[in-house]
Amino acid sequence: MMRVGLLADTHIPYRATSWSPGVLAALRGVDAILHAGDVDEPWALDALREIAPVYAVRGNAHWFDGSSGGASLPDVVRLALEGFDVVVTHGHLRGWPGIYWRARMVARALRRQWDFPAYDRVLVQQLLQRFPQADVIVFGHTHRFYTARVGQTLVINPGAALATAYFGAPYPPSIAHLILRADHIPQVRKILCD
Repeated sequence: MMRVGLLADTHIPYRATSWSPGVLAALRGVDAILHAGDVDEPWALDALREIAPVYAVRGNAHWFDGSSGGASLPDVVRLALEGFDVVVTHGHLRGWPGIYWRARMVARALRRQWDFPAYDRVLVQQLLQRFPQADVIVFGHTHRFYTARVGQTLVINPGAALATAYFGAPYPPSIAHLILRADHIPQVRKILCD
């Protein structure tokens, strides 16, 4: 059995200055940590490396923050864990589709409409098309916890580990534990962080 810590959208040091004690405590005892992007500065991962091996991907650029989203990190990490094909990516849409959906998200946020299932569906569909053989896909970007099983694939967004969302979005900081056991269905446990 393997317990994997999942997190994303930490935005250290541009939106959050450091790790919260709650996040670090929730990760203690995991066998590996997967960070699904927007770490902002890769040195921020050092605190996580003291807990377990870390596999992290880049996020998207945030011009207002002055952040490249961790551009020196890979776009995708693919791992074989307990016999499962696990993919980690940030999950944001690129090009005109990304601009279109970003504008829709901002417009909804300004109206305080936080639930956006249409965007979740588009992101998940894009991820399933990019990684059709994956057993587990871990992504970030939306700052919202999300999990769904689509066919044989488990898709997970652990949410933002720190309070870093724009427009006062009411997403509570969260991470997730992914429990992998050979020949068993992967399990996800959401963990709210202070």
